[in-house]
Amino acid sequence: MTPPAASRLYVVRAGALTTVQDAGRPGWAHLGVGRAGALDAPAARLANRLVGNPPDAAVLETTLTGCAVRPDRPVVAVVGGAGCRVTVDGRPVAWGAPVRV
Repeated sequence: MTPPAASRLYVVRAGALTTVQDAGRPGWAHLGVGRAGALDAPAARLANRLVGNPPDAAVLETTLTGCAVRPDRPVVAVVGGAGCRVTVDGRPVAWGAPVRV
């Protein structure tokens, strides 16, 4: 059986300081590897939990101006961390709650 193809998320507008972050590399400092990872790790874990992803799955972390993205197929997404205005196709949606896009 062929596994389903992974969804793609196209970045339409990156905004200022938007990066892809995961859980980082804890426990590797003795080899010179920095911890790295999401700045707001609890928010990243919660966002992943809300959409059914593993807690260490990669997330988009953005600041200041936000970003605009477009999935290649229907997905469930959530915006977490600091409260902000969230829209889907120009319509306001709830911050911190999963939404089908």
